[in-house]
Amino acid sequence: MLLVHAEIENYVEDMVAGVLTAARDRWIDHQRLSRCVTTLMMYNDKQLAPPASLAKQSPNDTLDATVKNVIKKHGDYVTRDNHGIRQKNLLRLLLPIGVSDGDLDPVWLGDMDTFGALRGLVAHTSAKRVQTPPDPGISQRTVNDVLSGLLQLEPLLVALKRK
Repeated sequence: MLLVHAEIENYVEDMVAGVLTAARDRWIDHQRLSRCVTTLMMYNDKQLAPPASLAKQSPNDTLDATVKNVIKKHGDYVTRDNHGIRQKNLLRLLLPIGVSDGDLDPVWLGDMDTFGALRGLVAHTSAKRVQTPPDPGISQRTVNDVLSGLLQLEPLLVALKRK
């Protein structure tokens, strides 16, 4: 359970990082805003106001700097600050890069929440007390449900690399 959770978390983070890299490269090579960059900018909390004069404009307030910053900021979240695969983690990873909420199956998100909670239970209580071992059949079904949702998610992320 712990290892499967870790691999799924790593897989999702790697796929999101790939979308970010493709968006950054598209911007650097062609100055073209992708769906990923557009939604990252929408989710960015920085509010820019036009300067009173060009002399007061900061180099960090240019479109180029802003695009690079929002990509880096989300990349930092993906690689350093994400800690899980529960619904809140997945939404924080996926929505800002352009995955629509309608693209995500609510049942699968619920399965991910359950799986994450089970992982937490195993990880944080098994060393403290003896517990009934998980049923291998139920664990297998849970993992299969989680993986089937990832099979639906992967084409969306691959497509975002091209948009």
